[in-house]
Amino acid sequence: MSALKRLLLTVLLCTLFPVSAWANDSAEAFMSVTFGLSAARAQKRMEQSGATASGYVREGQLSMKGSFEYRPAIFGFRFHAKKGLNHKAVYIASTGNPQEDRALYDAFREACNIQFGVVEERAAPDPRDKKGGLVLRSTWKPNKDTVISLSYNPALTNRVPNDSPASRPIHLIYNYTKWTTQ
Repeated sequence: MSALKRLLLTVLLCTLFPVSAWANDSAEAFMSVTFGLSAARAQKRMEQSGATASGYVREGQLSMKGSFEYRPAIFGFRFHAKKGLNHKAVYIASTGNPQEDRALYDAFREACNIQFGVVEERAAPDPRDKKGGLVLRSTWKPNKDTVISLSYNPALTNRVPNDSPASRPIHLIYNYTKWTTQ
């Protein structure tokens, strides 16, 4: 089985059958953190998978560092004051190899297309890039209250990422729009 097929299968299994997390990788824990979960429980689940808090719950937000598909990642969570988790995001570091980064992005995209329906990938201007660079983006709406966004910025594959989510080429964001953050 090729590496790409194994990766696609792993992403698909993490999405379809969330169970306890693998050691030293928080991908499965992140995928299984459900909307409505409290900040304390979301943090504990992520910590059990090896992620560490890089911030604390402040104004309904939590940030953590860990790995996703064995790559350095930053996880971001937002919480409604009374109803719990309503937004989760993972920002995945580049390997420095554009082909490997694109293969991971394509595997995510295919897994989301299988689970949520096929959507068109669009190239859009990157709002953070002053030089007019493009980002590839796909958006799924599995129901009226949930939006899933996957984006990839190929220009970031050769940079060494810092602790900013904006410096990471692959972003996977789940947003529950029924509840606002406050």
